Amino acid sequence: MREMTIMITPDDNLLATNEFLRDGVRMSVAIGRPQPYPTGSGWRCRVRVECGTTRLEQSQVVAPTAQEVLRLALELVTTRLGMTESEFFEGATMSPAA
Repeated sequence: MREMTIMITPDDNLLATNEFLRDGVRMSVAIGRPQPYPTGSGWRCRVRVECGTTRLEQSQVVAPTAQEVLRLALELVTTRLGMTESEFFEGATMSPAA
């Protein structure tokens, strides 16, 4: 059995987190801060979605600019969870600018 590599952890430099119940299942979402690629050829943003205790989804979004990568990360979360941006941000914890 292969061990899953954790891309984003609670100790990472997170931009937004939110925990809520959906249909009785605890959901936890973390969006990392946009980070430039070391080569300077774009930006990445990591996303982690936990559904209950059995389902973990981790993704990395890539785009040419920090603004675009953040927009794509938020779109990924809201599409995957079937919610609006307003619903995601309601009750979310936002980290101050770095």
